[in-house]
Amino acid sequence: MTRRILLVYTILGFCFLYVPLFFLVLFSFNDSIIPSLPIRGLTLKWYRELGHDFVLHDALYSSLIIASATTVISTTIGTMAAFPLVRRTFRFKRMSQALLLLPMIIPHFLMGVALLLFFSFVNMPLSRLTIILGHVVFTLPFAVLIVSTRLYGFDRTLEKAGGDLGASPLRVFWHITLPLIAPGVAGAALFVFTLSMDEFLITYFVSGQRGTLTMYIWSLMKDGIGPRINALASLLFAVSFLILIVGGWLTRNAGQTAR
Repeated sequence: MTRRILLVYTILGFCFLYVPLFFLVLFSFNDSIIPSLPIRGLTLKWYRELGHDFVLHDALYSSLIIASATTVISTTIGTMAAFPLVRRTFRFKRMSQALLLLPMIIPHFLMGVALLLFFSFVNMPLSRLTIILGHVVFTLPFAVLIVSTRLYGFDRTLEKAGGDLGASPLRVFWHITLPLIAPGVAGAALFVFTLSMDEFLITYFVSGQRGTLTMYIWSLMKDGIGPRINALASLLFAVSFLILIVGGWLTRNAGQTAR
């Protein structure tokens, strides 16, 4: 009886999560401009319209540039910060860890306002650079956390063996440490890239006149949820699902490497 209740509860939970996504994808193929049932007919014209929307292309290009730069900066700094936080003992280590992970729990609305006030205080004009800096602030803790998790399961005897064989610390890191933690670093990079592409609130406060993909979607929603939004959201869902598959493969590869 208990197993049946858990099964029903699980099915209802998955329905709650994925039925809205199913209708979102379904309505993206709806021939009617009004997303409603029953479906009048199936069409790809909303996807074709996205292909001719140059404002969308510019926003997508801007988002890709911002997300790529954020990924490189956050992953690099996060990897460097993870090593002392995991392997070193120093005063106020707990406090340092807490302060580094604090942006994960701060509401993005407050973080966006704080960043806007800071950029105004230092007289930095709002541009693509301020968006990148804002995204780095809130994605860095995730990169640190993911790489740190990989380092906690790291077999350090391999590094000691390399040192005993005469390899320099830099060579040990390049040929032993980095290849072993590379799946974790790649997973952190994928996660940071996804977070940066999806971020709206912080971007809204620090973007100035530079539009991004999320802000473009917001501008479309001012007139209601139309089929073009459904088509665009469906494409983003497909890309996110692909990133999830790649991230899962990297995680599984990391576990096999550790064994």
